[in-house]
Amino acid sequence: FWGEGFSADVALYEHYARAALASPLLHSLPKEYPIASLALFVAPLMLPLSYALVFGLLTAAGTVALILSSGGLSQHPGWGRRTATYMVVGAVAVVFVRYDIFPVLSCFLAVDGARRRKWGRAWAWAVGGGLLKLFPFLLLPGFLLVERRQTGRWPPRRVAGACVALAAVVTVQLATAASTVLSPISYQWHRGFELSSLPGSLTFLVDPLGVHWVAGFGTIEVTGAGHAVIGVSVALVAVVCLSALWVLTSKGRLSVEAVSLAVLSMAVLGDKAFAPQYLLWLIPFWAYWPLRRGWLAVAALTTLVYPLLYEEAHAWGPSFYLPTVGAAVRNAVLLAATVGWLREQLRASRSAVLEPCAPGVNEPVFAPDGRVPILAG
Repeated sequence: FWGEGFSADVALYEHYARAALASPLLHSLPKEYPIASLALFVAPLMLPLSYALVFGLLTAAGTVALILSSGGLSQHPGWGRRTATYMVVGAVAVVFVRYDIFPVLSCFLAVDGARRRKWGRAWAWAVGGGLLKLFPFLLLPGFLLVERRQTGRWPPRRVAGACVALAAVVTVQLATAASTVLSPISYQWHRGFELSSLPGSLTFLVDPLGVHWVAGFGTIEVTGAGHAVIGVSVALVAVVCLSALWVLTSKGRLSVEAVSLAVLSMAVLGDKAFAPQYLLWLIPFWAYWPLRRGWLAVAALTTLVYPLLYEEAHAWGPSFYLPTVGAAVRNAVLLAATVGWLREQLRASRSAVLEPCAPGVNEPVFAPDGRVPILAG
């Protein structure tokens, strides 16, 4: 995995680390990542070894830490085995050369804390992960709503604590490189549709003979007819779906594990990019449920698209038809598999036994597989 194609991101991380440490300190920051990501990018420079080697060892340690976290999942036997299976099938090409494993580990520990009703720990891990890469922040509305149903009250101190932590980081960034505070949002706003993304797939389907591919934002983007309409439509659908998921959660229709997976799935599908490492965002939460053929197919198709079809496309020339078609199939399977899983969760919640969690508050309690309701206590 240490060839030129696989190590390009690692080389970028090293560039960000050295640029940030150059004088004046911290005045050059990553354009697509929050400032806290520098802690991970700089760490490999602390040892007199190859940056790529040390980074690979760090990600391996993060992966082992994630798998070993299964020791406390007595309600989900086989979680570690399922996580490893999905990772081997779908993410083995990227897990040791992308830093996503660290915010993913934070996400998992956050949800694990939430399902144990250790809400302070859950919020701390989610905020910490969000400061590394923004997507863990999407877990917080679900945490807020589930805690409200379980305890009968809102947690203003946790909301305030999250805001204070974010404000502290922003203050540091304003003091060192004020122009970069909104860089991750601006980067995402201006980028095009990466060919593996759902918007990229829709662009291809709308205009299969007229699309073309361009290099941009560190990846291969697909352009074609209806680009603006597709972008707006996907964004609106994503907002509506996220809102609906949180409404269902407020009504007790989704467990904290289920709403977390559903929200992250929507984030992956609605993004302008679907890099192969984004599959890591979903894998630990897929593993809360028994292995599903649909999700295994998504993992296998992700590996087929990258690195296999990507490398072939680079060898053949400027056309990226095969990886684009492969990604479109993968996205369709992911959408269908996730919708099918979500329907199971909603059907289970409809027939679940309601057990009081606090005066005037009811919460459905599910069996370990998340599908068959059981009586609490």
